[in-house]
Amino acid sequence: MKPIDIKSLINYVALKILGGSDYLLDALEEYLVNGEGPAIVAHKYNISKHQLRGYAQRIIEKSGSELRAKKVIPILKEISKDVKPIVVRDENGVYTCSVCYTVIAKEDAEEHVRKYHKDVLTLTIARMEEKLNEIRAKKAKPVIFTSAS
Repeated sequence: MKPIDIKSLINYVALKILGGSDYLLDALEEYLVNGEGPAIVAHKYNISKHQLRGYAQRIIEKSGSELRAKKVIPILKEISKDVKPIVVRDENGVYTCSVCYTVIAKEDAEEHVRKYHKDVLTLTIARMEEKLNEIRAKKAKPVIFTSAS
């Protein structure tokens, strides 16, 4: 079993959320963790079941296994809960970058974030890594040594 590529997972999730796919982790949780059917989840989030399966496959690959992916998705949700998309869709279905106000095709949103707002992406990744380290620190239990008399 290959090790979890946590940095790659965080980069992937941060880019997806900033690019407007902020439903990603909710959809993956329903599909992978809760076992909901792909057609039902895809319909709920207005994506194709093929997209949903593609997202799941990438998370599984980066996690090293499906079991690990199921365990890591809630953690990714926790560390990304304050991340907001910078590419947003208005009521007319037009995607606009809220940083530079450029109108973008949905399929170009992540590339736009990567190319023009690398600073926002880098800061988001750093914040998510900090939150992960805080979670890890809370889970680490201190060992108390006592002397036996």
